[in-house]
Amino acid sequence: MIQNSSEKRKKAAKQRKKAKKPEKLEFVQDFIPVKSLQHGIIETTDGRYIRILEIEPINFMLRSGEEQFNIISSFASWLKISPMRLQFKSMTRKADSDKHIAMIHEELEVEESEECRHLGEGYICLIKDVGSREALTRRFFLIFQYEEIRRGDGDDFSLIYGMMQTAEQNARAYFLQCGNTILQQKDPDEATAEILYMFFNRRSCVDEPFSSRVNRVVVDTMAAKDKVIGVDPIPQIRMAHFLSPRGIDLTHYNYVMMDGLYYSFLFIKGNGYPGMVRAGWMSALINAGDGIDIDIQLRRENRSKTIDKVAQRIRLNRTKLKSMQDTSTDYEELTNSIQAGYFIKNGIANNNEDLFYMSVFITVSAKGYEELMWRKQQIVDMLKSMDMYVSDCRFQQEAALRSVMPFLKIEPSLEKKSRRNVLTSGAASAYMFTSFEMSDDTGVLLGINRHNNSLCIVDLFNTKKNKNANLNLLGTSGAGKTFTMQLLALRMRMRGIQCFILAPIKGHEFRRACKKIGGEFIKIAPGSPHCINIMEIRHTISPEMELIDEIDYSEMDSMLARKIQQLMTFFSLLIPDMSNEEEQMLDEALIQTYAKFGITHDNDSLYIDRSVSPPKMKKMPIIGDLHKELLENPMTKRIAIIISRFVTGSAQSFNQQTNVDLSNKYIVLDLSELKGKLLPVGMFIALDYVWDTVKADRTKKKAIMIDEIWQLIGASSNRMAAEFCLTIFKTIRGFGGAAVSATQDLSDFFGLEDGKYGRAIINNSKNKIILNLEPDEAKYVQEVLKLTKTEIRSVTRFERGEALVCSNNNKVPVVIKASKEEQEMITTDRAELEALLKERQQEQTHSA
Repeated sequence: MIQNSSEKRKKAAKQRKKAKKPEKLEFVQDFIPVKSLQHGIIETTDGRYIRILEIEPINFMLRSGEEQFNIISSFASWLKISPMRLQFKSMTRKADSDKHIAMIHEELEVEESEECRHLGEGYICLIKDVGSREALTRRFFLIFQYEEIRRGDGDDFSLIYGMMQTAEQNARAYFLQCGNTILQQKDPDEATAEILYMFFNRRSCVDEPFSSRVNRVVVDTMAAKDKVIGVDPIPQIRMAHFLSPRGIDLTHYNYVMMDGLYYSFLFIKGNGYPGMVRAGWMSALINAGDGIDIDIQLRRENRSKTIDKVAQRIRLNRTKLKSMQDTSTDYEELTNSIQAGYFIKNGIANNNEDLFYMSVFITVSAKGYEELMWRKQQIVDMLKSMDMYVSDCRFQQEAALRSVMPFLKIEPSLEKKSRRNVLTSGAASAYMFTSFEMSDDTGVLLGINRHNNSLCIVDLFNTKKNKNANLNLLGTSGAGKTFTMQLLALRMRMRGIQCFILAPIKGHEFRRACKKIGGEFIKIAPGSPHCINIMEIRHTISPEMELIDEIDYSEMDSMLARKIQQLMTFFSLLIPDMSNEEEQMLDEALIQTYAKFGITHDNDSLYIDRSVSPPKMKKMPIIGDLHKELLENPMTKRIAIIISRFVTGSAQSFNQQTNVDLSNKYIVLDLSELKGKLLPVGMFIALDYVWDTVKADRTKKKAIMIDEIWQLIGASSNRMAAEFCLTIFKTIRGFGGAAVSATQDLSDFFGLEDGKYGRAIINNSKNKIILNLEPDEAKYVQEVLKLTKTEIRSVTRFERGEALVCSNNNKVPVVIKASKEEQEMITTDRAELEALLKERQQEQTHSA
């Protein structure tokens, strides 16, 4: 009888042991705890409701100390009212440039220029090369769950949805104060499913987007159930089937294999943190490199209960301390525990802080085992240098994988080892949304972000992001301004944007690239065969704009009056000391000169035939015709003598009708042969012609690029010319264009009228590229450009080809990247030119 009862007990114990043993998973789908997804809310298999929000980061480390403090304070304020449990997640992967490359391919297919197509192919190779070797992209997520206020509320989905929407709106408001934007998805279900799909399929999602996976699963399911696509209804398919990876291997003690990638997990030990950390300390981890993901789990404790527990623990430890000798090994540990208790109690009671339990997990991934181990060691060493110590999740890889899933559930065994108690200020210092990326698929590549190795692709014409498309290039001599401007111009031309480049100095540097791209090189100089008639009145309305605006020419302002106003600016450059009487006489002479050609204030008088496209204009007067008119009036003889240089003197090549065509999409206007007073005059002539062309069609993108703009707005220039330049920067947005300027002499740039025009042009440019500056120059522009001390320090230490790109309120340090073809076309470096010469000579020898 005793023996039988003993056997029964053993048998029952075995059954209990067998029951406790977890069931072995046979299907990957069973590993994913997703039951359903509706309105962007995930219902998990254990009955919880999860919401995932994607957050746009900011460039936190380049902000001033005051700005950083305000950001952390706003984040801390939100933590006090946020859901009790939070998960912050960052995911890193190779930059996905497929969409950008696809757009380039589409544009090159309709490109007529063979030279431009060749340049585009080199650009695509550069994107692919940089993307595969260097470029990374990061995505940041906030994950929270529905928390019941009363028992039974979880049965009403409308209540759940309303509560989670409220939590989301609160997060949006506070993150906006930090400078972050929470992305507003058109289809929350699809966006959430895509995030989950990317997490479980890091390798497959590159070649098979989520939409392709959905289609494949639907087709396979229909085929398996003998259903006809398009005829039979689609059967019910579990959400996990769309998300599950090709396989998960959980049999190894120090790594997991999922979707063909190796994963290993680390966590920062609960006692592995330093006593003090700086704000944004997570930035180093976030930007650690490829294959590094970070998860922060936060759990806020009830404030009143926490105070009672802490007070109780303090009393207990003080009692223990009384019974100990000060030589005991535990004496110092108990003393530190009591001090920590008082610190927490004081923070909660007096500083209005909350107590959080924080756990930080680091996911390391790689294509191979050796690479995985190397990356893991690199992370361990980096954290050790920050006085932080981590532990490996050996024999707990499955528990670690479940803890870093975006479902806000941490395994108790790992939470116990990893959690660290922090107050609100400590939790806020772990603000992780610090890795800003400036990447717009519709733009052109500038280079690689130095902080996080992301692609820097800028679209100046994106009106959703930029208030205007204007750009300033600032830098000292030899910093790479001309190189960067030409690189930007070539890439804009490749994308079908018309580019006009005005080169007042060293115009020969633009000739090689212009010829290679199939552009038009126009030399404006005494004796040059090219001429732009400054007196020509041009038809500035395209047929497209006539159709859009439904223009009635009888109601338009006088085109003659507008032209005379521009000519007065032109002559003020030639004759800065012109008196008021001379100005009046010049105005009358201009009207009389045009009248002799049958042109009056009536716009119809300008045309021979307005019905054709483009309209046929009357023959226009030239400077020589005005010169004759001026000689007839004794009061304008001084003006006639001064402008005779353009009629019978060394600059008489300007005294002819326009003989250049601006229909080419890449035009360089070389003014480098113009010296002294002729330089601002010639630059004004070129700008006047280009500006008329720009205004013709507001539907087309175009860019005016002015190199060494200080020649027009600097101390040696004229107020009216500076006003003309400023007008271009103020109004070109209205004509669908961008004004781009480059300057090196910053003291001269701000020289005219105490820097009025230099500051105004910078203020009317929402985009800036700041290359290397000398310390004195950097201090000179610090206030105007709103640069922090950190940014000033970076700018003064830049090497050639490095720049700070500023767009709206965001700043990114960039290494400028050029393809081999672009480098050969625009380099001005002596050593590179010498190497290029030798290469061409060898090619010539071989061909001979």
